[in-house]
Amino acid sequence: MKKVWEVIKKIGIWIGTVFAAIFAVLFITEMPKQVRHDDDREDVDEINKRAAEKRDEAIARIERADARTLSESYGTVCDAIADGKERFRRRCFRADD
Repeated sequence: MKKVWEVIKKIGIWIGTVFAAIFAVLFITEMPKQVRHDDDREDVDEINKRAAEKRDEAIARIERADARTLSESYGTVCDAIADGKERFRRRCFRADD
């Protein structure tokens, strides 16, 4: 029985060594993909340039819009306006009596 356990241990060690080697090979081959190159920097600059253009365009579009249109695009503002109008109507209705 003792010899059987020694054989099982040796087989387990060999299998563990093989898995460790496979993991090491896969890990090492994956590493160069994570390293940045100079080409990536050019892509980042291009993306930043386009983002700045879109940001300027959005700012210009907001400057051209009137405040009421902007505020009405948010649901809570419309609800607050409707509530205010309803309170005003109730006050005016009571004043008519």
